[in-house]
Amino acid sequence: MRTASRPVRLAVALATLFALMVGGGVVRAQGGGNSVWLVPIEGEITPATAQFVKARIARANREQPLALLFYLDTPGGRITAMQSIVDAVLNDAQVPTLAVAQNAFSAGALIAMSAEKLAMLPGSSIGAALPIIATPTGAKPVAEKYNSAMRGSFRSVAEARGRNALVAEGMVDPSVSIPGIATDKELVTLTAQEAVANNIANIQATSVRDALQQWGYGGAAITRMGPNLSERLAGVLTTPIAAAALLVIGVGGLLIEIFTPGFGIFGGLGLVALVLLATGAFVATPAGPLDIILIVAGVLLLAAEVLVIPGFGVAGVLGIAAIVFAIVRIFQGSAATVLGYSALFGGVLVAALLWVLPHSRIAAAFRLTARITNPPSPSSVGPPGSADRAYLAGRQGIAMSDLRPAGVARFDTERVDVVSEGDYIPVGSRLTVLHVEGMRVTVRAVEPDSGDVQEA
Repeated sequence: MRTASRPVRLAVALATLFALMVGGGVVRAQGGGNSVWLVPIEGEITPATAQFVKARIARANREQPLALLFYLDTPGGRITAMQSIVDAVLNDAQVPTLAVAQNAFSAGALIAMSAEKLAMLPGSSIGAALPIIATPTGAKPVAEKYNSAMRGSFRSVAEARGRNALVAEGMVDPSVSIPGIATDKELVTLTAQEAVANNIANIQATSVRDALQQWGYGGAAITRMGPNLSERLAGVLTTPIAAAALLVIGVGGLLIEIFTPGFGIFGGLGLVALVLLATGAFVATPAGPLDIILIVAGVLLLAAEVLVIPGFGVAGVLGIAAIVFAIVRIFQGSAATVLGYSALFGGVLVAALLWVLPHSRIAAAFRLTARITNPPSPSSVGPPGSADRAYLAGRQGIAMSDLRPAGVARFDTERVDVVSEGDYIPVGSRLTVLHVEGMRVTVRAVEPDSGDVQEA
């Protein structure tokens, strides 16, 4: 009863954690229509940033504050996250959208320009939006195909908000020359004064309150709508390194638990890791129930491959494919990075298990603890206790374990370590000894019509 209740209690605790974290993403009203909501976009722009901003826009549509004010101090980030935020600001927001930029580089520049009004703070800058891709030798510009798409996005957003499209395009393309600002070999990066003079920003302001005063919101209260605890935690859990570590611990822990009786530490760690990954994905990425189902199905297929189906075939391939497909759906542009770290961490875990398990208590569940030293039967052809098993040549016996290709067989009352010719032989199969080299006994499965097994 104790072993049955422990996983139940663990499952209840994890379900409670999941509900608290997901439910924690909803913050109670803090002013509604009597205030301007300040939404900070700080640090690297990630899928978690996109989910956070979209959640605040959706809530603003319901509660109708006076305006949404995006405060930007960011070096940029993921293109897919940027596109998701810009689309929400342009097409989903049903209240006035304002932006105040301290530093808005790369993806942050396009988000700032997507607001209806943009103010620049003292010492601020905007621009430098050349899209790059990380490679083993360092960051490099993306191919022209993707650069062209990014130029089009900057030009389109600038035109939609009545800003200078040529200057916006120059933030992405160094070949665009803007007299007095950038040559045809430089990206456009504007100071606060230059941004206003070149019709990228609307005004300069000494502070957020000053910007609101100039826009006619001087008497409004400012309600900061920053990320709450669950959103911050989800953002950490869904970084590529953390997500890969949780995935490997989750899948690896459950697969290790399959080989051990009861429900122990490895199964608990595996469940905790997968629940944390699922919770973070729900809060900080576009993940849905289908993605979590795919990961669970992948784990079950891998377990079936290990325990039920011999060799490595369709179930194993489908299990891996299901997990990879779920990761691609959840992390999108970051999926390759997550999968790369997962492969690295998985290799480290396998190496650690190969080193630790043969010397640990957990290995006792599937390791032969005592070396077989039974003397041969009286009918054996060799002296009792002989180290040379040549007397087994031609003998027939029964497989006492699966041969993959090594395993254990019984000949009369003697248990012997044997190896097949490379074929998988299931437990209970009849065997015949082909040849013996010292202690190495090579066997082959006996067809049903090949004669009776020589044992009682």
